[in-house]
Amino acid sequence: MRRSLLVAVTVVGVAVPLSAGTALAMADDSTDRRSTSAGFEIEIDPELDARFGPRPVNAVQAADIVTRRFPGARVIEAELDEQAGGPIWEMKFALRGNENEVEVDAVTGAVLGGGDREDD
Repeated sequence: MRRSLLVAVTVVGVAVPLSAGTALAMADDSTDRRSTSAGFEIEIDPELDARFGPRPVNAVQAADIVTRRFPGARVIEAELDEQAGGPIWEMKFALRGNENEVEVDAVTGAVLGGGDREDD
């Protein structure tokens, strides 16, 4: 009986920290870059996310703004960035076989610029 108890304590003592560390590592990876059910990739720098806090316009809303502004567009990626000290979404999208990029203000939802074909 004593030996069984010792083994159980040892397994729990190793398994709990190990699984907690794995969960933390996975959470850290998913914070920076993740795929979403929205159908596009979202990239959020943890430092920018912490600095700007909750934004009135999230990535999915920014994608909706892009598809309304550019009918037929399919958003590929949203990246949180900053411009003039405020948060913006850099949105990559495909339209008529071309890859384009546009910036959407993460506070107001205004399209700031872009929409031209990328050369890469």
